[in-house]
Amino acid sequence: MLSRLARKARHLRRDRRATAAVEFAVILPVLLAIWAGMTELAHAIDEWRKLTLLARTVADLTAQGDAKNPVATTVMSDIFASATAVMRPFNTGAVKIVVSAMGVGVTGSTTIPTVCSSYANGNAVARSTGLASGLTVPPGYQTVGMRYVLAEVSISYTPMIGSALVKLAKGLSGTITFSSIAPWPTRGGKTYGNNIYTEVVLPGTNAAACDGSTP
Repeated sequence: MLSRLARKARHLRRDRRATAAVEFAVILPVLLAIWAGMTELAHAIDEWRKLTLLARTVADLTAQGDAKNPVATTVMSDIFASATAVMRPFNTGAVKIVVSAMGVGVTGSTTIPTVCSSYANGNAVARSTGLASGLTVPPGYQTVGMRYVLAEVSISYTPMIGSALVKLAKGLSGTITFSSIAPWPTRGGKTYGNNIYTEVVLPGTNAAACDGSTP
Protein backbone atom coordinates (compact mmCIF):
# COMPACT_ATOMS: atom_id res chain seq x y z
CA MET A 1 0.00 0.00 0.00
CA LEU A 2 2.74 2.44 0.96
CA SER A 3 4.74 1.69 -2.15
CA ARG A 4 1.69 2.26 -4.33
CA LEU A 5 1.03 5.66 -2.66
CA ALA A 6 4.68 6.58 -3.14
CA ARG A 7 4.46 5.76 -6.85
CA LYS A 8 1.34 7.90 -7.20
CA ALA A 9 3.04 10.78 -5.39
CA ARG A 10 6.06 10.60 -7.70
CA HIS A 11 3.74 10.51 -10.71
CA LEU A 12 1.85 13.56 -9.43
CA ARG A 13 5.09 15.51 -8.99
CA ARG A 14 6.03 14.74 -12.58
CA ASP A 15 2.58 15.68 -13.96
CA ARG A 16 2.86 19.38 -14.95
CA ARG A 17 -0.79 19.57 -16.02
CA ALA A 18 -1.93 19.99 -12.43
CA THR A 19 0.56 22.81 -11.91
CA ALA A 20 -0.65 24.59 -15.06
CA ALA A 21 -4.26 24.26 -13.96
CA VAL A 22 -3.51 25.78 -10.56
CA GLU A 23 -1.54 28.63 -12.11
CA PHE A 24 -4.36 29.36 -14.55
CA ALA A 25 -6.92 29.36 -11.72
CA VAL A 26 -4.80 31.90 -9.84
CA ILE A 27 -4.15 34.16 -12.83
CA LEU A 28 -7.68 34.09 -14.35
CA PRO A 29 -9.30 36.48 -11.79
CA VAL A 30 -6.44 38.95 -12.30
CA LEU A 31 -6.83 38.82 -16.09
CA LEU A 32 -10.60 39.30 -15.80
CA ALA A 33 -10.11 42.26 -13.47
CA ILE A 34 -7.68 43.89 -15.92
CA TRP A 35 -10.08 43.32 -18.82
CA ALA A 36 -13.02 44.74 -16.86
CA GLY A 37 -11.00 47.76 -15.77
CA MET A 38 -9.82 48.56 -19.30
CA THR A 39 -13.35 48.17 -20.68
CA GLU A 40 -14.80 50.41 -17.96
CA LEU A 41 -12.10 53.04 -18.42
CA ALA A 42 -12.59 53.19 -22.19
CA HIS A 43 -16.37 53.51 -21.74
CA ALA A 44 -16.00 56.29 -19.15
CA ILE A 45 -13.49 58.24 -21.24
CA ASP A 46 -15.80 58.04 -24.27
CA GLU A 47 -18.74 59.46 -22.31
CA TRP A 48 -16.62 62.24 -20.80
CA ARG A 49 -15.28 63.10 -24.27
CA LYS A 50 -18.79 63.36 -25.68
CA LEU A 51 -19.89 65.48 -22.71
CA THR A 52 -17.02 67.88 -23.45
CA LEU A 53 -18.11 68.00 -27.10
CA LEU A 54 -21.66 68.75 -25.95
CA ALA A 55 -20.49 71.73 -23.87
CA ARG A 56 -18.61 73.13 -26.86
CA THR A 57 -21.58 72.56 -29.18
CA VAL A 58 -24.07 74.28 -26.86
CA ALA A 59 -21.71 77.23 -26.29
CA ASP A 60 -20.98 77.62 -30.01
CA LEU A 61 -24.63 77.48 -31.11
CA THR A 62 -25.77 79.86 -28.36
CA ALA A 63 -22.96 82.33 -29.12
CA GLN A 64 -24.35 82.70 -32.65
CA GLY A 65 -27.50 84.21 -31.18
CA ASP A 66 -30.86 84.54 -32.88
CA ALA A 67 -32.51 87.00 -35.23
CA LYS A 68 -33.70 88.82 -32.14
CA ASN A 69 -32.78 89.42 -28.51
CA PRO A 70 -33.68 87.77 -26.18
CA VAL A 71 -33.10 84.50 -28.00
CA ALA A 72 -36.38 82.65 -28.56
CA THR A 73 -37.10 79.77 -26.19
CA THR A 74 -37.75 77.52 -29.20
CA VAL A 75 -34.21 78.22 -30.43
CA MET A 76 -32.75 77.33 -27.03
CA SER A 77 -34.86 74.15 -26.95
CA ASP A 78 -33.43 73.17 -30.33
CA ILE A 79 -29.90 73.85 -29.09
CA PHE A 80 -30.45 71.70 -25.99
CA ALA A 81 -31.96 68.99 -28.18
CA SER A 82 -28.59 68.68 -29.87
CA ALA A 83 -27.51 66.75 -26.79
CA THR A 84 -29.29 63.66 -28.10
CA ALA A 85 -27.24 63.64 -31.30
CA VAL A 86 -23.94 64.67 -29.75
CA MET A 87 -24.07 62.20 -26.84
CA ARG A 88 -25.31 59.20 -28.84
CA PRO A 89 -25.24 56.28 -27.94
CA PHE A 90 -25.25 57.47 -24.31
CA ASN A 91 -28.53 58.29 -22.57
CA THR A 92 -29.10 62.05 -22.28
CA GLY A 93 -32.22 61.86 -20.10
CA ALA A 94 -30.31 63.01 -17.01
CA VAL A 95 -27.85 65.45 -18.59
CA LYS A 96 -27.80 68.91 -16.99
CA ILE A 97 -27.22 71.93 -19.24
CA VAL A 98 -26.79 75.52 -18.09
CA VAL A 99 -25.78 78.20 -20.57
CA SER A 100 -25.08 81.77 -19.47
CA ALA A 101 -24.33 85.04 -21.21
CA MET A 102 -21.33 86.42 -19.34
CA GLY A 103 -19.86 89.89 -19.25
CA VAL A 104 -16.76 91.72 -18.05
CA GLY A 105 -17.45 95.10 -16.53
CA VAL A 106 -16.40 98.33 -18.25
CA THR A 107 -14.79 99.41 -14.98
CA GLY A 108 -13.05 97.56 -12.18
CA SER A 109 -11.66 94.04 -12.23
CA THR A 110 -11.51 92.12 -15.50
CA THR A 111 -11.23 88.74 -13.78
CA ILE A 112 -14.61 88.66 -12.02
CA PRO A 113 -17.42 87.92 -14.51
CA THR A 114 -21.04 88.96 -14.34
CA VAL A 115 -23.91 86.69 -15.32
CA CYS A 116 -25.93 88.84 -17.70
CA SER A 117 -28.61 86.20 -18.41
CA SER A 118 -28.84 82.45 -18.01
CA TYR A 119 -30.94 79.54 -19.24
CA ALA A 120 -31.09 75.85 -18.29
CA ASN A 121 -32.76 72.65 -19.37
CA GLY A 122 -35.33 70.86 -17.22
CA ASN A 123 -32.70 68.96 -15.21
CA ALA A 124 -30.74 72.02 -14.12
CA VAL A 125 -31.17 75.48 -12.60
CA ALA A 126 -30.09 78.64 -14.40
CA ARG A 127 -27.49 80.86 -12.76
CA SER A 128 -28.65 83.96 -10.95
CA THR A 129 -27.79 87.23 -12.65
CA GLY A 130 -25.12 89.43 -11.13
CA LEU A 131 -21.54 88.77 -10.08
CA ALA A 132 -20.75 85.10 -10.67
CA SER A 133 -19.73 83.31 -7.51
CA GLY A 134 -16.97 80.76 -7.92
CA LEU A 135 -16.11 81.77 -11.48
CA THR A 136 -13.29 83.75 -13.02
CA VAL A 137 -13.04 85.20 -16.49
CA PRO A 138 -11.07 82.75 -18.66
CA PRO A 139 -7.70 83.87 -20.05
CA GLY A 140 -8.24 85.50 -23.42
CA TYR A 141 -11.54 87.02 -22.30
CA GLN A 142 -10.14 89.34 -19.63
CA THR A 143 -10.87 92.52 -21.58
CA VAL A 144 -12.95 95.48 -20.45
CA GLY A 145 -16.52 95.09 -21.71
CA MET A 146 -15.96 91.58 -23.12
CA ARG A 147 -19.05 89.42 -23.66
CA TYR A 148 -18.97 85.64 -23.98
CA VAL A 149 -21.12 82.55 -23.53
CA LEU A 150 -20.43 79.92 -20.88
CA ALA A 151 -21.90 76.42 -21.20
CA GLU A 152 -21.85 74.11 -18.17
CA VAL A 153 -22.91 70.49 -18.60
CA SER A 154 -22.84 67.48 -16.28
CA ILE A 155 -24.11 63.92 -16.14
CA SER A 156 -24.07 61.07 -13.64
CA TYR A 157 -22.05 58.13 -14.87
CA THR A 158 -22.88 54.65 -13.61
CA PRO A 159 -20.10 52.12 -14.22
CA MET A 160 -21.17 49.18 -16.37
CA ILE A 161 -19.19 46.61 -14.37
CA GLY A 162 -17.57 48.12 -11.30
CA SER A 163 -20.40 50.01 -9.59
CA ALA A 164 -20.01 47.83 -6.50
CA LEU A 165 -16.28 48.56 -6.41
CA VAL A 166 -16.90 52.31 -6.73
CA LYS A 167 -19.02 52.18 -3.58
CA LEU A 168 -16.01 50.85 -1.68
CA ALA A 169 -14.21 54.18 -2.19
CA LYS A 170 -14.79 56.47 0.77
CA GLY A 171 -17.31 59.22 0.09
CA LEU A 172 -18.49 57.82 -3.26
CA SER A 173 -21.82 56.33 -4.26
CA GLY A 174 -22.41 53.94 -7.11
CA THR A 175 -22.22 56.81 -9.63
CA ILE A 176 -19.61 59.37 -10.67
CA THR A 177 -20.47 62.88 -11.88
CA PHE A 178 -18.78 64.02 -15.07
CA SER A 179 -18.83 67.75 -15.85
CA SER A 180 -17.47 70.07 -18.51
CA ILE A 181 -17.37 73.85 -19.00
CA ALA A 182 -16.84 75.67 -22.29
CA PRO A 183 -16.52 79.46 -22.75
CA TRP A 184 -17.20 80.79 -26.25
CA PRO A 185 -16.84 84.28 -27.77
CA THR A 186 -20.13 85.92 -28.68
CA ARG A 187 -20.67 86.06 -32.44
CA GLY A 188 -24.30 87.20 -32.56
CA GLY A 189 -26.63 89.43 -30.60
CA LYS A 190 -26.21 93.20 -30.51
CA THR A 191 -24.39 95.92 -28.65
CA TYR A 192 -25.91 97.76 -25.68
CA GLY A 193 -25.03 101.12 -24.22
CA ASN A 194 -21.51 102.26 -25.01
CA ASN A 195 -20.07 98.77 -25.15
CA ILE A 196 -18.43 97.74 -28.43
CA TYR A 197 -18.91 94.00 -27.85
CA THR A 198 -22.13 92.30 -28.94
CA GLU A 199 -24.16 90.44 -26.33
CA VAL A 200 -26.54 87.52 -26.66
CA VAL A 201 -29.46 87.86 -24.25
CA LEU A 202 -30.97 84.56 -23.17
CA PRO A 203 -34.71 84.10 -22.64
CA GLY A 204 -36.17 84.75 -19.22
CA THR A 205 -38.95 86.53 -17.36
CA ASN A 206 -36.77 89.58 -16.69
CA ALA A 207 -34.16 89.13 -19.42
CA ALA A 208 -31.97 92.19 -19.75
CA ALA A 209 -28.58 93.14 -21.14
CA CYS A 210 -25.60 93.20 -18.82
CA ASP A 211 -25.79 96.99 -18.48
CA GLY A 212 -29.47 96.79 -17.54
CA SER A 213 -30.81 97.72 -20.97
CA THR A 214 -34.06 96.09 -22.04
CA PRO A 215 -33.64 94.12 -25.29
